[in-house]
Amino acid sequence: MKMTKKKKFTLTILGGVLVLSFILYKPLINYLSGQAANPRGIIGEITTKIWSSYFEDLSKWTINNTEMAGVTKVLDVGYGGGSNVKNLVNLDQNLTIYGIDISKESYKTASALNKKAISDGKVKLTVADVADMDYGEESFDLVYAIQTHMYWDNPQKGFEEIYRVMSQDGVLILSSEKDKIDYHMDEYKTTASLTALLKEIGFREVVEKEKGNWVLYTIRK
Repeated sequence: MKMTKKKKFTLTILGGVLVLSFILYKPLINYLSGQAANPRGIIGEITTKIWSSYFEDLSKWTINNTEMAGVTKVLDVGYGGGSNVKNLVNLDQNLTIYGIDISKESYKTASALNKKAISDGKVKLTVADVADMDYGEESFDLVYAIQTHMYWDNPQKGFEEIYRVMSQDGVLILSSEKDKIDYHMDEYKTTASLTALLKEIGFREVVEKEKGNWVLYTIRK
């Protein structure tokens, strides 16, 4: 059966789209991964605003599985859109909440979301790298790192810094979607490999909890 000019044109266009999609797939994925690790520009701004609602449920589940007795100073590592900071403020406990994130766009979004708490002195956000934090030793009773550690350039250095700024009886709460860990991490993606790293640094206990695609580690110094 003879192919019409219209059909040939359609197939040519479809073929071109498929080839272009194949060529651009890896650069696009790399770009989006880079935005997830360090949101910037207009795309970063949009990303952080999406995060402020997308991670709401993961944040609440994480907080609900945290022992808060005796906690007064909290550090949120990689606060993203600021939803976890907001949920901590809403506990209405005597907490001072500090936060670091490598992204200036995250700082803008999280600051806007928590404007009143910042004004009241309950929240103090900065732009910084987890591998080089400007806090004194044993500064925090509780540290959160939600959906962030798989993006760190140097996970070992990041965890060493967290260990340094945690109080002697401090707790690190690490939580994330499991598929993000599997996709983005080459090392320390399993509970066994992560536990081995943390205990080598000096942490004494790692307890895992799962719910569907979520995983949470309660890590004690």
